[in-house]
Amino acid sequence: MVKERRVKVMDEVRRAQRQAFSKTFRGVALALLMTACVAVPAVLAAKDKPLRPSRVVTGLVSDEADDPLSGATVTLTDLETGKKLASYTGDDGRYLFSSLETTRDYEVQATHKGIASRVRKVTTIDPRNKITLNLQIPPPKEEGQ
Repeated sequence: MVKERRVKVMDEVRRAQRQAFSKTFRGVALALLMTACVAVPAVLAAKDKPLRPSRVVTGLVSDEADDPLSGATVTLTDLETGKKLASYTGDDGRYLFSSLETTRDYEVQATHKGIASRVRKVTTIDPRNKITLNLQIPPPKEEGQ
């Protein structure tokens, strides 16, 4: 009788373990399935969407002696929207605008101590994705000129 009871208890323990394992397994399987249902369409949508090329405009701002100018303001204007972006040159006189649309035309101009460079254009006709435009600030005009 004790042996039968022990066997019965062991059977109940095994059944409980199988049920617990089954519930855990079903929960994990359901979680994986839900993750796959969300992730797979997102990956496929991203795969079908072509990456848009972007453009970088960089360059050097210098004075009339070709010395780099630190702290010059470089303004980039989107000619379609009129939106302006500003960048400041570092100690090396360099500036950088990145992630620009290749389907837009831009104007770039530098100013330093109230004096402006000539305006340079970046157009959609130019096929390059990295464009270097060096800008030169002319010497200040003397009084009376």
